[in-house]
Amino acid sequence: MGANLAWIGLGGNLAGSRQALAAAVGELDGIGQVGPISSLYRSAPRERTDQPDFLNAALAVATELAPRPLLAELKAIERRLGRDPDGHRYGPRVVDLDLLVVDGQCLDEGPDLVVPHPRLADRRFALEPLGELAPDLRPWAACADATMRERTVAEALAAVADQDVETVEGRGWAAVIGSS
Repeated sequence: MGANLAWIGLGGNLAGSRQALAAAVGELDGIGQVGPISSLYRSAPRERTDQPDFLNAALAVATELAPRPLLAELKAIERRLGRDPDGHRYGPRVVDLDLLVVDGQCLDEGPDLVVPHPRLADRRFALEPLGELAPDLRPWAACADATMRERTVAEALAAVADQDVETVEGRGWAAVIGSS
């Protein structure tokens, strides 16, 4: 099997999240070829607003893993880096890794594996870093929904421009943190 190009969203909002995100980049490099990595962004919490702001980023990883084993690896990395698997779904967390897009595939294998990520089009905190790396990517091209099929990340981002997201640090953030 050839390599899949997967786009991963990274986030976290607890003490140590910045270091955990950098560590996650290193761990992802162990399952494939990582690059490029977006800038680091800050966003306000959306589903539960009674928690700290989030740090967010995105990256691409070329991996031999199919989507299901890749998702399992993302969850294992989260646990190794301190995420409580029993924590509230939208609650505070040190690290969160989301499988956003895989080679333009459209998958629905139950509630835990839907690609593209089912809420990607509604979340500027995910679209902004992804759009920095791949503005012309068409995540929904393989999907049946005609309204989204031709939409690029840049076009989806324009639709959520009112959501508050700001750049915290440029694209070298993970290397700087990882080397300290």
